[in-house]
Amino acid sequence: MEMNERDKKVLQAVIDSYISTGSPVGSTVLVKKYDFGLSSASIRNIMAELEEMGLLTHPHTSAGRIPTDKGYRYYIDTLISFERDAAGINDQLMHAPPLHGESIQTLMEEASQFLSTFSHYAGVVVAPTEVEGKYRHIEFIRLRGTQVLIVFVTSAGTVQNKLVELDARITQQELNSFSSYLEEELGNWSLAEIRQRLIDQLREEKQLFAALMDETCRASIEIHERDAEKVYIGGTSRMLDTPEFADVDQMRSIFKAFEDKYKLLKLLDTSVAAEGIKVFIGSENPFFEMQGCSLVVGGYKAGQIAGTLGVIGPVRMQYRQVIRVVDFTSKLLSRVLDERFGRGAGHEE
Repeated sequence: MEMNERDKKVLQAVIDSYISTGSPVGSTVLVKKYDFGLSSASIRNIMAELEEMGLLTHPHTSAGRIPTDKGYRYYIDTLISFERDAAGINDQLMHAPPLHGESIQTLMEEASQFLSTFSHYAGVVVAPTEVEGKYRHIEFIRLRGTQVLIVFVTSAGTVQNKLVELDARITQQELNSFSSYLEEELGNWSLAEIRQRLIDQLREEKQLFAALMDETCRASIEIHERDAEKVYIGGTSRMLDTPEFADVDQMRSIFKAFEDKYKLLKLLDTSVAAEGIKVFIGSENPFFEMQGCSLVVGGYKAGQIAGTLGVIGPVRMQYRQVIRVVDFTSKLLSRVLDERFGRGAGHEE
């Protein structure tokens, strides 16, 4: 898409004005507000050309224009500078109170509220997952009959429990011995690798241990998948402050979408493998397409754990500020997690 500098300035001015006011932008407004050195008629012609390109549109019979999703995409990718244009929000973020939650869960909740507070939209944080599935400690506790409780302590410091049913009875002494064996191996091997080594070493005479390891691996996978579906959402009520979501039926639809956290998780995870901040605008976002939402997402990582966070708001959002907030929060949460858990996970002696 080739545009000269004059066309780009007019497009940016239309989008900036619309984001600020929420009202369709006419040529008269641009002539008064910006020094283009052009007549109102000339600006109308440029806006008509931008509409033909699919970057602008006009609602109903209004003479003013509003940006399309395609226009917003060009605006974000080409027209604005986040380093230059986000000075105001930078000052606020630098003086923001730190995240101080004692557990990963409280940190996730705080981070979602942090995102919401400084973006003025809804903040979303997906709970971290183990990048390599490594554990610091695994303990086996015999219950009644053939039931065994497996206690996992992840390299991030979280504790997870799983109850399994074995085919044969096993003593607590045997379970303790097995825990000791794993204690020596966990620092350098994944559970799948340990299981294979165990099978290779013990063969037929230790089938019970092999069976327990099989159950342990299965339990680990189930816990990993379950915890990866935890999504923390903060500040959904802030979206009531935006004119786009004043309609009760539309808000009900959005809150229902928030409740469907599994879909939201999948959407957020589309960005976790990529570096940097990603923006899904309106129709680019299959989850919120009908509700007219945009999603700005980033990743966080510390040691062997990683996750995704972001902000959900109307398509007419302050993208400069929101992108800066998401980027800042990503780095802040990564640093806090690294101080609390990352070094212990990645540098365990």
